[in-house]
Amino acid sequence: MYEKGAVICGYEISERLGSGGLSEDYKARGTDGSFVTLKFPSPELVGDPATYERFQRELKIGQTLKHPAIPRALLISETRTGPCLVMEFIEGRSLRTILHGRGRLPLEEALEITGQLAEVLSYLHSHGVYHRDLKPENVLIDAQGKVHIIDFGNALLQGARRVTWRNLSDILGTPDYMAPEQIQGKRGDARTDLYAMGIMFYEMLTGAVPFQGDNAMAVMHQHLTATVTPIPSELAIPANVESIIRKTIRKDPKERYQSAETFLADLTHYKELDLAQFPREEKKATGLVTNRQIWILGVVIALGFLAVIGLIIIFAMMKKG
Repeated sequence: MYEKGAVICGYEISERLGSGGLSEDYKARGTDGSFVTLKFPSPELVGDPATYERFQRELKIGQTLKHPAIPRALLISETRTGPCLVMEFIEGRSLRTILHGRGRLPLEEALEITGQLAEVLSYLHSHGVYHRDLKPENVLIDAQGKVHIIDFGNALLQGARRVTWRNLSDILGTPDYMAPEQIQGKRGDARTDLYAMGIMFYEMLTGAVPFQGDNAMAVMHQHLTATVTPIPSELAIPANVESIIRKTIRKDPKERYQSAETFLADLTHYKELDLAQFPREEKKATGLVTNRQIWILGVVIALGFLAVIGLIIIFAMMKKG
């Protein structure tokens, strides 16, 4: 962890922004007074060859995409402990911070945020990029109400080979927002991002995600098997809006919206939609994992977490030594 005032990669650390499964992020000031985001590998990933490849991929994605809602990637620098990715800094509050302070959002505000998200996803997907870790922490709202998507550390660039982490499971994502196919270990596509967006839409309107549990495995099991809890009638959410959400978070990707454009078209004209086009019951999805496979998956993830904790302890002892 870097302290405020430390100069790294030619930038002065201003504050720590937080950490995810793959990186630790800092706000830093350049010599010209402008701010950037510095991303460093999480301690358990230092020395893993996949780390540099992931950073290279995120750099390529950030340099390829030209959209005001997506931070530009500037360069990769080398530090004593590994690579440092320099990104454009986006000033704003995370959707998580907003939800934490307000609980849930009014319908029109949730519709506006979700509509903007769909527009950005449409741009991403048209360029062969799938985020695969959409969650309120990775959505920023600036002072003008504009939506930004950040943290492409788990993004998939169409055609790129699979990157395997030496010490982590291939299943990357956040359980509350993971689509069933991600839990199965598949790479995911546009429909995977739409699923996560649908979960966030539900959360914005109700103040809670539709699938909850005491641990990550319980939540993932519900994504695979449980029925979505209906939105309470006292919230007065239009039936058409709830039907759109249900279609977005179907367990079988074939039953979801197939693109951000078709989702956005229905969202924009939700008042005119015919409810008959939204079957209430889901067809039985094929290819879902069995309870035994879920148990095995839990063991693998638990072992991975133990390995990560051990590496963090070793890393801390090496720093003290």
